[in-house]
Order: sequence, then C-alpha cells, then structure tokens
Amino acid sequence: MLRRFVQSLPLGVLIGVGVAVTAAERVTVITHNGQRTSGVVASHGRSGENREGSSLTVTTDNGQQRRIQLDDVVVIDFAGDAPPESELQSLPSGSTNVLVLRNGQREQGTFVDMYGGETLKFRSQSGTQDYAIRDVSRIYIAPQAARTAFNVAPSAAVATSGTGIALGTVRVDARQPWTDTGITVNAGDRLVFNASGQIAFGRGPGQTADPNGNAAEKRANYPDPSVPVGALIGRIGNSAPFAIGMQTQPLGMPASGRLMLGINDNELGDNTGFYSVTVSRP
Repeated sequence: MLRRFVQSLPLGVLIGVGVAVTAAERVTVITHNGQRTSGVVASHGRSGENREGSSLTVTTDNGQQRRIQLDDVVVIDFAGDAPPESELQSLPSGSTNVLVLRNGQREQGTFVDMYGGETLKFRSQSGTQDYAIRDVSRIYIAPQAARTAFNVAPSAAVATSGTGIALGTVRVDARQPWTDTGITVNAGDRLVFNASGQIAFGRGPGQTADPNGNAAEKRANYPDPSVPVGALIGRIGNSAPFAIGMQTQPLGMPASGRLMLGINDNELGDNTGFYSVTVSRP
C-alpha cells in the first residue's frame, strides 16, 4: 500500500489549531455514473451514526479536494486492483454494505465513517468496529451496482435458457445519458424489465416522472419521441432507443450488443433521482 503524508485539517479540530500532518491511505471511489476518483483519504462525512447527507472527501493526485456524496458511491476501493469475480458473485442482492479485508474476511453491515486518513468505522451485527484502512481491500456500498462497475454480471446471467433467470438490478441515474447494464444480448432475445422509482426532469413544480414518464410533455428531439419525458428507455450499443417504461411483458431485443438503459430527456443537467431496474429472462 502506497502511503504518503498530506497536510489536512481534521473536521473535529478546525478551530484553534494549525495544520496537522496525518498519514493518509490511497483510495479509489467509484460512483454510479462510472466515474473513478483516485487519491488519498482527506476527510470523512458527517457524524458516523447518520449516513444521510454524508460525503467522502478525496485529495486527488493533482492536490485538489473532491467531495463525493455517499449516496452516489458504489465502491470504496483501497486495494487498487480488480476484485476477483468470485468476490463479486458472492455479494448480496440487497443494499447491505460489505467490507472485505485483505485477509479474505468479509463483514456485512453499514459503512459508518472514515477519519484520520487511515481508519474507518463499520457497523455489523457484532457492533461498530474500527479498522485500519491498510487492512481493508474494499467496501461495497451498492453491491448490485458493483457488478456493473466491474463488468461482472450475476452468476445466473451465464445461463442461456430457462425461466425467471435474473440478470441483475441496475441503477439508472437521471443525470447520465446512458447506463451500461453489463448485459450482452442477441437480436430477438426476450427480456423482462421491472422498473421503480421517481426522478425530476427539471426544477419546476410538477416536473417529476416515474418510469412511464410524464404524459404532460413529449418532444421530437427526445431520444425516443414516441414516449413522454422521463420515461425509462433502452438501446443496444449505439442502435436506436426503444421504450421500456413500467410494463412487465417480455420485450424482444432489436439488435445484438450491450444493453444500455437511459432516461428519455435531452436536458440532463437539471435532473435528479434514479430508477431501479431489475432485468431478467422470462
């Protein structure tokens, strides 16, 4: 593990002290939009017992500090290498956080806090415990999305026949043009989509939508002009978008390639929220 000394002001002692020199561990934070931010652990979020609104701060290699909302985080990676596929396949299907130590031990629970540049807190059934970051490989904040981030589908996805084969659950961020599901399809394959959630496609009153979209607005310059703004849509590779919405009947795939999911909107900068979409074979 590469270690370096950085100058930082710990959040708890901002007043009446000079610059403190602390040892900080390297980290890569992977977010739902696929972005990877690497650097050293600079600070932590709010009080450890309340994750809501909390954030991580990373001092990047060019010396700038970047604050990342914890709700946007998929994986906090300290090892710096790709996790083994067996590790990703064994992750739970829910939202439980998973801490993986370098000795192979794993704990399920809730990531609480990270402080001092080299220590983190994690709460499991046995209680809240401090861990030296140098002993930790990764913390999975969103296990399902981690498989997509590392391009590994759940083990059931290797099957090509059968009924009710779950391929995975994908978070479709309303601010991102297209989200890679990590699922490769062939033309004519039939998939079932179960979508939930709500997004805002603007900041004005009533500018919200569920996966069926907001029927009050359609535009010719939307990715799929046949469906309302905010609707869940898909495409295969760079092919033409197609409507998905909240219908649960199997859909035939129009082309072969990687399945992408997105939001039917041409202005994404003012969007908020996400849809959770489970994809399966009928």
